[in-house]
Amino acid sequence: MAFFDITNCDFYIVIKQLLLTKGKRVDLNRGDYVCRMGEKTSKFGVVVSGALKYSFTTSNGNERIISFAFIGDLVGSYCAMRSNSPSLIDIVAIESTVIYQLPIEQIDAAIGLERRVKLSEAVCNQALKSAVENYCKSARERYVSLTLRFPDIHNRMTNRTIASYLGVTPESLSRLRKRLLTAEL
Repeated sequence: MAFFDITNCDFYIVIKQLLLTKGKRVDLNRGDYVCRMGEKTSKFGVVVSGALKYSFTTSNGNERIISFAFIGDLVGSYCAMRSNSPSLIDIVAIESTVIYQLPIEQIDAAIGLERRVKLSEAVCNQALKSAVENYCKSARERYVSLTLRFPDIHNRMTNRTIASYLGVTPESLSRLRKRLLTAEL
């Protein structure tokens, strides 16, 4: 099944430029929220430096990291963006991060509702792609994919954070890294 890649769409470029030129700069420290689970937010942004995590808190209070956003990535809650519903996720800075963001109403006014709906669909498809990969690929495959996209990932976040994203323990991640290093030699 082919997934729609948001980064190759003209409207992605248009929205990114809009956010960079008209958006409000937001400086985040590690632990600052862009969006909180259960709260409504109508802002959408682009990451210009740093990194964010998308996470979900389970009913027993455990955090599960479901995605990351790095430089150039768009960031926002699909539910809040599409239907003004409470967010299903937290979006939190994992290091000093700068984003430029605008309320969705200003994005609609600048680019029109049709393009925003396309953006919403693309964001949803990216989330679906991520969910399918997390469900169908092994932790090893997801780890290799993550490190290929972000080779300096271990310099930017803890093993615990990476392990949470992979759905393994930090000890399992250490063993996985060791096996991969041994295989490369």
